[in-house]
Amino acid sequence: MRLFTVTKPGGTKDYEFEAYTKLLEDAGMDLSNVSRTAEPDTNRRWLYTWRKKEEADSFAGELRRRTRDNSWYVYIFEAEEEEKGPVAPIDIYATQDSEGVTYALSPTSRERIITVFPHTKLYPSLFLSAGTQQDIVRQHGDNWWGQVCKLLTGLTEEQVGSLGGYRIFQPNGAVWHEELPEVHAK
Repeated sequence: MRLFTVTKPGGTKDYEFEAYTKLLEDAGMDLSNVSRTAEPDTNRRWLYTWRKKEEADSFAGELRRRTRDNSWYVYIFEAEEEEKGPVAPIDIYATQDSEGVTYALSPTSRERIITVFPHTKLYPSLFLSAGTQQDIVRQHGDNWWGQVCKLLTGLTEEQVGSLGGYRIFQPNGAVWHEELPEVHAK
């Protein structure tokens, strides 16, 4: 079957992928379980797929307009069957002040979690003093980041993985840490 996705030459950078997933969410897509394919040439992340070229063309056009980047294009490929699953991770934003760091889920991630796991207990935010943050990171290394996600979402590691993993953003917008399921090329 012929399928279509929207991408950029050489793959998308984090901020470009954020615009991509934001547009999918604005269009009402449930990013936790959609038709998807590995990003062409890079296999770094999952991309949404369309069955109709016109719909992919429309999405690419809107991405070009929103990002003011004309390099977005429709990639055409053949597949025996559609792969389904999550295309975007849970996003956690960190804000920092002289007192410490506060972690909070993005609104769209909160909605996605509630849709898929309606009985989970989400916390509005998690605050760590600067000293506590440094001590915990020093003691637990990268394992600490998973605990931030679990505390905020009330989900198990497997449930977080089923939603596409997670990313924690620094106050400047850079990705501080991420745990994403491996993307396998077909």
